[in-house]
Amino acid sequence: MRLTNHLAKIVLGALVLALSSCSDDRFADNADACMVLPGDRAATIEVPLRLHADAPSVIGKPLVNDIVSRADGDAGTPADPEQAAEEAIKNIWVFQFDSIGNQLIAPRYYEVASTEIRKLNIRLAEGEDSYVYVLANTCDPDWAKGKDLSTVEKFVGYEYPFTEDNVEMGKDEYLLMEGNVKETIRKETDLLPIDIHLTRMMAKISFKYVTAEAAKNLIVTRVIIHNMPEKMRMEETPIEENYPTGDFATRSVTIDKKLASGELYTFYMPANRRGETANTDASLKNNEAPDKALYVQLFVTSRTNGSNFLYTIYLGANDTNDYNVCRNHNYNITLNLKSENRDDRVLAAPANCFVMNTGNEIMFDPYTRTETGGGFKYSDFVNKSDPKKKIAKVKILWQEAGVIGNNKDYDKVYIDDYSRIHVKSGTSVGNALIAAYNSVDTIVWSWHIWINNESPANLDEAVPYYTFEWDSSGIKAGDDKRTVKGRSLMKCNLGAKSADPESYGLSTYGTVYQWGRKDPFPLGWKVDYYPSGYYAYNSSNIGTLYDNEYNPIKMTTDGGVSTTELFSTEKVTREIGSIKYVTEHPTHFISTVKAGDSYNTSPANHINDADWYWEHNDLLWGGTSYDSAEKKYTVSSNIELTDNGAKEKSIFDPCPAGWMVPPGDMWLGFTKNGLNASSYSNINSMHSGDNTSYRGFRMYVQEWGKGKWVYFPSQGLRTMGGKPWRNGMCGNYHTSTASKGGRVNILHLHTPGSLAPFETDYGYTGRAVGGPVRCVRDVDEE
Repeated sequence: MRLTNHLAKIVLGALVLALSSCSDDRFADNADACMVLPGDRAATIEVPLRLHADAPSVIGKPLVNDIVSRADGDAGTPADPEQAAEEAIKNIWVFQFDSIGNQLIAPRYYEVASTEIRKLNIRLAEGEDSYVYVLANTCDPDWAKGKDLSTVEKFVGYEYPFTEDNVEMGKDEYLLMEGNVKETIRKETDLLPIDIHLTRMMAKISFKYVTAEAAKNLIVTRVIIHNMPEKMRMEETPIEENYPTGDFATRSVTIDKKLASGELYTFYMPANRRGETANTDASLKNNEAPDKALYVQLFVTSRTNGSNFLYTIYLGANDTNDYNVCRNHNYNITLNLKSENRDDRVLAAPANCFVMNTGNEIMFDPYTRTETGGGFKYSDFVNKSDPKKKIAKVKILWQEAGVIGNNKDYDKVYIDDYSRIHVKSGTSVGNALIAAYNSVDTIVWSWHIWINNESPANLDEAVPYYTFEWDSSGIKAGDDKRTVKGRSLMKCNLGAKSADPESYGLSTYGTVYQWGRKDPFPLGWKVDYYPSGYYAYNSSNIGTLYDNEYNPIKMTTDGGVSTTELFSTEKVTREIGSIKYVTEHPTHFISTVKAGDSYNTSPANHINDADWYWEHNDLLWGGTSYDSAEKKYTVSSNIELTDNGAKEKSIFDPCPAGWMVPPGDMWLGFTKNGLNASSYSNINSMHSGDNTSYRGFRMYVQEWGKGKWVYFPSQGLRTMGGKPWRNGMCGNYHTSTASKGGRVNILHLHTPGSLAPFETDYGYTGRAVGGPVRCVRDVDEE
């Protein structure tokens, strides 16, 4: 772990350090470069310098194990390694400007050579009233090259870039510091070193949470830091001014770390001073927060209701109205989790799917998302500053019976005055889709509301999974070769009402998705078993669905035609096969079939290579392009195993927070050798005979033929023309791995007795197919 340029390798030493002579080959070619360099306007003399790492200001009560900086007068090495790292000086740049602020000598770089306490000899111009500035710990002898730092104004106004993904400081790392003094340089100062006090150019945030007995079912699984500026000024602006100014760039950083109650966590970041408000109520501090104020969120999963939440803490000098995060300040925060009751400081973790139990309520921020997979940017679609992308209202598009209820008064699904969306669940498990509209009634985004009382999104209940190693030469299979830790599995399909295989289909059948789309489609939730042919996409087979005012939604077609109904099917074109169209029409199924049989396996009968997205986009679910795959193994003439599946979640991923669509090499362990199997003896399931009554497979997920198992239903699919078929017979599971020619790697179950980690049939692998999803954890676990 490293913060390049900001936290780097250290040599621990005393507070006062001896420095070696400056580099003699950085700014001139002659051997006397330390005497006169290009850019010097005066001769230099050797001058002793003494550096002090000043103590930071401390905000909040000290935490257990927190580091308190020692006094300057203590010349010994701190006993605590973290304290020593925060005060260490490994190298310095020295700048000297004349009394009117112009550069007097060229910048010089010095490495720390020893820990001797007396003189620290550097080169400065003598006989001048001047300003001496020191920048410590760049760890780069070429840092000043090419930078215009020719005046004091330019130097102090320089903004050091801060773009790190990692903001922790671990073993052998240290911090940028800066300091200055105004001095008249005389030779006699050989006997009186110049004292320069350095301050850290970053703020330190230390926090912990303490869980009471009533909140013992809350588990913190990650930390998310929002609105971290991407630049830090060389010297801090006057404290009464906000900094940074204008529409400055910020970024979010996610640290996956399962924190225990009472455990201290620390990170470092640039200043972000957003000022103060008049608020006096701590419970409303989040509501009054200025735009781009820094806040920290704890990602918390609840064992009680299976939902994932973000506990949000806005930083500052107090817990009511101060939003200033200043450099050289230590902020100490303790979050006391006293119960599972939630107020305005607790939001549902953002995603395209929110999991709730019955009779519950969530609140979420519809404007903030941190997923980066595929390179898509959420603010390009939902954005407060753009009227076309700003949310004016939210309502229910469709819902199963009793999932939410009648929202005609906008009291169950609504957006509040602080731009947060509220959802109250009803009395029944099932699915719903809510949509956000702009001021001209165009949908800007939509979210799946999944009501399930079995806590499927509880990260603590993810099922560990092991599979085979593979490379371009093949799959390293064998009974004892399941040694690769895959991403842990969700216990049921996305959108299912239950994970129980004794339900024989139906409640285990979830929603289906066209590849790369975020929004769910209802399937035949009333059709337990339909082994051949199509069934109609109507209320009798799907179940009655209801709108915002709880009126039944008209559903009368076979699913494969264009109508004025909510669940219309539209033929793909350049306009329709776009993110814009499917975002504005999340219930429209995009067909690629020219005419006739919806399942048709002939490429000649399909538009756009059977892909709903016009001319293809391999990145929609966070993977990389097929062409960029680093590993490819040809299984047969028309099957490939590739490693271009998603490692980072995309904003179009349909899974709840903490979960994502699996990569294409996830399912190798489901068969004896990682290849397609057509007999029970080669399938890693509990079944040894006809499993039709189970409508799927109970798959062993860690060992061959024994141990932990997870149920995978063969729940059917919507074919590329929109018509549904084969409930209880086929399970056509999507992965994030794009194949060539508009196709996708599919895990296909065929009940009974057949399982294919590599589906070959064109009718199943086209990206327009609506298939089920089994989510996996969105991080690699140890």
